[in-house]
Amino acid sequence: MSGDVVHHEHSHFDYDWLNDSMYIYPQDRKYKSSLMLDDIILDVDENNKFVGIEILDASRKFNISKYEMREPVELNVNFEVEDSKLTLNLKMTFVKRNHPVAKTVSVTGNNEMNLSPASTTLALA
Repeated sequence: MSGDVVHHEHSHFDYDWLNDSMYIYPQDRKYKSSLMLDDIILDVDENNKFVGIEILDASRKFNISKYEMREPVELNVNFEVEDSKLTLNLKMTFVKRNHPVAKTVSVTGNNEMNLSPASTTLALA
């Protein structure tokens, strides 16, 4: 399984307060198609590699307020593809009352797009 790491200087983070949606994507990659995994939209490029993510109802998923969603201190997205399974692990650290608090979300689904086995990490710090 090959690994691909995209660090914060090449990634973009955006939070839509009104719709409670979080977007994380590299600035230099374009997506070709998307797949849905538990109200999380995963974008893949023309080579079927993971390149971005949209998290719907983000504050509910992380169990934090919309205010705290606006400026995470750290955000890591790890996406793994096995033959028939997709696993997504999200970790976000934010500040609450001047203390860092980490929240995680994990989802698993079927590899319905037949993506090649791989592991990708998007990191914002």
